[in-house]
Amino acid sequence: MGILFKKLFLGVLLAINSLIGIAFLICSYASYLDPKEFWYTGFLGLFFPYFLFSLVFFLVFWLFIRIHWALLSLAVLIIGYQSIIRLVPLNAPQAFELKKKEGDLRVMTWNVRHFIPFDESRFKPDGLKHKQQVIDEIRQYQPDVICFQEFVSMPDDGENDPFAYLRDKLGYRYYQFAGTDIFGTKQYSGIAIFSRYRILDGNAVPFPDSYDSNAEAPVYADVKVGEDTVRVFSVHLQSFGFKQDDYQAIDDLKRDSDKEIKESRKLLSKMKQTFYAHGQQANYIRDELNSAPHPVVLVGDLNDVVGSYAYSVLKDDRRDAFLERGFGLGATFLSSSSMILRLLPTLRIDYIFHSERYGTRQFVRDGKRLSDHYYLVADLSRAAVSGTN
Repeated sequence: MGILFKKLFLGVLLAINSLIGIAFLICSYASYLDPKEFWYTGFLGLFFPYFLFSLVFFLVFWLFIRIHWALLSLAVLIIGYQSIIRLVPLNAPQAFELKKKEGDLRVMTWNVRHFIPFDESRFKPDGLKHKQQVIDEIRQYQPDVICFQEFVSMPDDGENDPFAYLRDKLGYRYYQFAGTDIFGTKQYSGIAIFSRYRILDGNAVPFPDSYDSNAEAPVYADVKVGEDTVRVFSVHLQSFGFKQDDYQAIDDLKRDSDKEIKESRKLLSKMKQTFYAHGQQANYIRDELNSAPHPVVLVGDLNDVVGSYAYSVLKDDRRDAFLERGFGLGATFLSSSSMILRLLPTLRIDYIFHSERYGTRQFVRDGKRLSDHYYLVADLSRAAVSGTN
């Protein structure tokens, strides 16, 4: 009886292993399917890391129980190898040198969430103090180009206006800002690019009205770097627009009451529509990038993970700075509203992509709890393309 039960138990595990393998392979190639036609692909991208971890678990498990059954997980992992290295780069951890090498271009991107502190719900925030903390992080790295998402300018604050401070105190004389007045409050919100180098041209390229989008308008700036001109493109794809009841639904997924089921369905519908919007917006930005007259550095908050269609379209044949010099899973989003989302280590949704003309000499992700996003900093160098340091 004991032997029969053992065989049955191992057979069930092998069946589960097989199903996870199939799901993993589907997820590996789902990023090439436009959500307009295949709406479920956005969800597959979210689950991909967990199918990967499960396959690794089964691989190790079978090595001790039925070594030849481990070949199933191994074969699946080999087939999906390209997707795996996009998720977890195999670089050695490397300390970031604050002193930039001559000739490098240091780029920073940060969704600063309108300079609202991460824990704003727990105390009355000191806005001035928080803005100074953000400025101190920027001053530490001295980037040549800074790209902000959810940037806000408050002219009535005088010298405490972040826009004025960056321009007048930190020396970012050149800028491109697509800010719109928030509800007539004389606070201008949008995407901003600040540069120490001269900006030869720049503009916003808003999404068409037909997209019915409330996403921030993408912004580009042609930056003169030595003999080169680089088109820096900053984007922020559609937010999921979760409200407090949506976050509550995420944290209550383990429950099965009628109310929670109803809220979960509403949540899934909202996510489906957002994934569709990401596909539209990514295709639009891709067309803009393809018409660029200069090498491109594309940065921003895609609100989507590595296994998504948006990531696949916008990365294209460009280099991902995190994959070149980063380490680990590299999550860039830390939810202040949902405990489950806060604990997820796989939400890498902010990126620095760049033309093949450049390589990433070094990369850092930092700024935990100054916003609900980490900031990214990368030193880009022509020398790094050939692997020299």
